[in-house]
Amino acid sequence: GPTAPAGTVALSDAAAREAGLVVEAARSVTRREQLEAPGVLALDERRTARIGSPVDGKVIEVFVEIGDRVPQGKELAHMIGPIVHDAWAAYRKAIAERRTTQTELKLAVQADDRARRLFADKAISEQEVQRAGANRVAAEEALNIIETEVRRSEEELEHLGITNSEDPTGESGEQIPVKAPLSGVVLEKLITEGTAVTPGTPLFVVSDLSTLWALAEIDETAISHVKAGVPVEVSVSAYPGETFTGAIAWVADMINPKTRRVTVRCALPNPQGRLKPEMYATVMLGEGEPRPVVLVPSAAVQDIDGKPVVFVEDGKGRYRRRDITVGPDRGGTIEVRSGLRDGERIVVAGAFLLKSELLKSATPEG
Repeated sequence: GPTAPAGTVALSDAAAREAGLVVEAARSVTRREQLEAPGVLALDERRTARIGSPVDGKVIEVFVEIGDRVPQGKELAHMIGPIVHDAWAAYRKAIAERRTTQTELKLAVQADDRARRLFADKAISEQEVQRAGANRVAAEEALNIIETEVRRSEEELEHLGITNSEDPTGESGEQIPVKAPLSGVVLEKLITEGTAVTPGTPLFVVSDLSTLWALAEIDETAISHVKAGVPVEVSVSAYPGETFTGAIAWVADMINPKTRRVTVRCALPNPQGRLKPEMYATVMLGEGEPRPVVLVPSAAVQDIDGKPVVFVEDGKGRYRRRDITVGPDRGGTIEVRSGLRDGERIVVAGAFLLKSELLKSATPEG
């Protein structure tokens, strides 16, 4: 084609048509400066239960699988353990003692009433009446003590999840149920039937995935812009071009001395459950004052020697290279931070051909 000054490519109409060249005006929009931070999605720990074994014992039945949705209070497994036998033994002993003590109290009350009548008839001494009264008080106190013991042994069984206060027949009352403390999804099942456990052995992880956390690392220079309640937009590579809206819930008190970054925790509603823990994410935080920015389609920006460039229409059939600085690519649109004004006409399709023509002309022939 016709010769052109350095940094400019000239194309005939036919060549431009063949290359599918499209020229459009760069457009300016007003938007907030956005801060972008790498992040990862995590379980909302406030809605996650890591359930450990309450006792020494053995798992005898497991009722759920990984992925099951469970309501709060659902029995996930049954266990048995010596502590249950001991608790039942203590309970039965307390009940038996209560029966004996109730009988003793009944007799003491009758003896006390009779002594009062006899004393009124002057048939016995005052000392004997006092003794009968003291026996009655002692029997009442003994019953109070044993009632407390019965309550304590009932509470111990209840603490193990056993609520039938009647003496159990057979094995039914020997089993310790493991229940879901919140409704959610079973994410981990760390036991099978027959697993021997000690107190604290991890059994299940249940989490309500309707909210997740997005944990982002923000540069310390941007801390002034992050505080609880500030809205954020989160994108994940699984759903390109989509953003999910959340809000900052917490900003760490300490800066990581190695990275000079601070962790920001964002609460992210996940009603459809499409977002999954451990997905990598990009967290965008609006900050600063709204300002005009120039936006161009991603295809308009070419890379020459590691620098971003666009081609500006420079009269008929001539396209001049223009170095620019850019912001991140968001769903096929790139923000040009400097080097281009609103309304300047640039090549938005076919720019790659101009780049290769430019590079060809820059290489001395032979």
